[in-house]
This record gives sequence, structure tokens and C-alpha cells, in this order.
Amino acid sequence: MHSDTIIIIFAREPVAGQVKTRLIPALGAEGSCHLYQQLLDHTLNTSIQSALADIQLCITPESNTAYFTQLPQAKHFQLSMQTGDDLGKRMFNAMASALNNYKKVILIGTDCPFLSTDDLQQAITVLDNVDMVFSPAYDGGYVLVGAKKIKTEVFSAIDWGTDQVMQQSRNCLKNTDLSWYELAKQHDIDVPEDLQTLEQCFKFEKAFHYSVNYTT
Repeated sequence: MHSDTIIIIFAREPVAGQVKTRLIPALGAEGSCHLYQQLLDHTLNTSIQSALADIQLCITPESNTAYFTQLPQAKHFQLSMQTGDDLGKRMFNAMASALNNYKKVILIGTDCPFLSTDDLQQAITVLDNVDMVFSPAYDGGYVLVGAKKIKTEVFSAIDWGTDQVMQQSRNCLKNTDLSWYELAKQHDIDVPEDLQTLEQCFKFEKAFHYSVNYTT
């Protein structure tokens, strides 16, 4: 257990039509919501079972807190609310707040079920030698960001949700005095084509249950 570290998970209440919207053409609104619930549950369980650090579930303002306080895992995480006008500001605010009480912070979402305990441990260890750590995604974004020191510039002027996120973040980092390290690339689950990656991974074959409405 790294008492100087906290793992923050960004999440939202699973509501049909409001989560995993880019998967709706393949799974339908209810199917996309069900898959999101499974991804959230998997992410929480992986983080809790890793026993690496304190855990904070940071939810969107429109989410119903009662949903999360009633989860079976609720006793294992702190609950907080995201603040900020865009994703970059919300990420910065959450991490900066955490660094007031912890030496290191790791921020993940629920989109990457392939993140393992080993990946989280590596991210924490890497921060002994650098200011920030990232796990890039194959789609051009990133699925994990960690820090022991951050600056607003790293999360500003980023075209969130595009294939330029990681490269733009690198460009921002180069204009600061922050050092960083990149872990191995990971797949995340955002669009119908990503479901093929999920299906091909044996360890998720029985864990995730959903029905595709059309062939991608």
C-alpha cells in the first residue's frame, strides 16, 4: 500500500443515452449503458483489489450520488465531484486537489478495462523519477495520467476526444519544465470497432456481456 498515493477514477452515473453514446449504433442505448456499468464495476474492482493506494471516485456534477453510495464497493472509495468547464480543467482540478494531501496521484477513467494492477504499480513507481506519467491510447488519447507535480498548461488548449490529445499534451509538456514518462499503449473502448478488441481478449470473454446490433 502506497500511503502517499491516491488513484482517482473519473466516472458518471450510468444512464441510458448518456454514457458510451458512440457505441449506441452498435449496442443500443440500453446495451451501451449496460456495458458502461460493467466497465465501471471492473475498473473499481481492479483498483480496489490491487490494494496499491487510496481510491477516489470523482463523478460528474449531473450524476446522482446515491447511485454510487449504494454500490457494493462504496466503503472502499472516497466520493468527490468533478469541477471545471471542460475535461482538462476537471482533470487538473481533481489532481491538484489530491496533491494537497498526497505526494502522487494517478487518474484513470472507466474506458480501459485492460489496465492491470501491474500497470498501476508501474505508474506509481515511475513517479519516483519524473513529474508526470501517461499511458497513451491507440486512438491518440491516453487512458492514464499520473503526477507528483502538475501545471495547468498541460491540460489547456487540448482537443479532447480527438486523436491529437496525446501529441498535443506532449507539445504542452515540452513548453514546461516538467519531466514525463510514457507507459505502453493501451486500447480503450469508445467506438464500435473497439468492441472487437474486447471480444478478442480471453480474460474478458466471460466478464463482459453485450449484444452487437450490427457488424462493424
